[in-house]
Amino acid sequence: MRRRAIRLLPIVAAARVAAATPCVAQTDLRLDAAMAYVKYDGYIGSGAAVVSPAVAWHSPRTNVAARGTFLLFETGHTSLDGLLSASTFSPPLGPLRVEGAAEAGGSAYSGYSGTARFAHALGDLRVHLIGGRWGLFAGALAGGLSSPDANGSASGVSAGLWARGPASALEITWTHVAVLHMDYGDLQGRARWQTGPVAIEANAGTRAASAGIGAGAYGDLSATLRVSERVDVVVAAGSYPSDPVRGTIPGRYLTAGVRLATGALARRAEPLAVAAPPPPSPSAASPWLAGARVAIEQLGGRPALVVYADNDHRVELSGDFTDWQPVALASDGPGRYRLAAPLTAGMWRFNVRLDGGPWGVPQGAALEADEFGGSVGVLVVP
Repeated sequence: MRRRAIRLLPIVAAARVAAATPCVAQTDLRLDAAMAYVKYDGYIGSGAAVVSPAVAWHSPRTNVAARGTFLLFETGHTSLDGLLSASTFSPPLGPLRVEGAAEAGGSAYSGYSGTARFAHALGDLRVHLIGGRWGLFAGALAGGLSSPDANGSASGVSAGLWARGPASALEITWTHVAVLHMDYGDLQGRARWQTGPVAIEANAGTRAASAGIGAGAYGDLSATLRVSERVDVVVAAGSYPSDPVRGTIPGRYLTAGVRLATGALARRAEPLAVAAPPPPSPSAASPWLAGARVAIEQLGGRPALVVYADNDHRVELSGDFTDWQPVALASDGPGRYRLAAPLTAGMWRFNVRLDGGPWGVPQGAALEADEFGGSVGVLVVP
């Protein structure tokens, strides 16, 4: 198996149902620039400069993303990697959602023995059981790969669960894949914790029940520091296993870099590989937010969410239609604040806070207990 660019400062290619999508379409841009030390198994370690641009488009049920990664090693060798992915979800079928996803990618490594190229395409169909801030899923995947050494097909199954809390998220998955003459299974857990401008994400996994590809444990740890609204500093280190479908051999790395982002990516420290964390839950003893009232009003023939506050405030809203990320409401007159994006029909969960204070439920919304001992507001848009 040929070498391939490591997954430095990884980009989430397609959002899973574990992280609710925004209520309107939007485009996000991101650029990662980093310095890294890379040690592929069986090769001498090398320093590398890394540049990785990405673009993502989101709508209520569909996500499309593209990213590229370019590594320039101190030896002068280069690695270029690109990936295009998309996913879409069905409307709710009771507690179930059906997801279809696809990805296609290619890479080229230029080294002592010339240029090695690799390409793959993969489709994934999953059924999700949603229970508020937890979920279960199971699915099947199929695709193919192409390289100068081998061409073939791949197939597999996957299952997992996820849960999210006020400032944390957890995902556990099992994937079993058969590709070419190899057959392997991976059990992997990913956890995320965030406080203020700092986000920590850890990944640990083990490969077992494998034939023709080896086994063992792997993992990584990353820390993201929000410097400004659009600038993050990211430090990461770890190891990863081989991926015969996408052409990766095992390796270890250490990297430090800067991330520039726009859109929704700029509002959070790092796109989650696991379920998006909701805002801190208000106290069960005082769930109502004093001095605030919410209403759905028609503006330009479309429903809009409006929050009324007693005095001038910085008003933020976080809900399942914002991917549970805080969004500042625009001032729309004295004591009146409006969500810029119109809402689509449906039942929406959310919380509001004033001037960076505790999250709560404004008057005018129904009150509902969440799964973590707190409360959320509920609005129905006809």
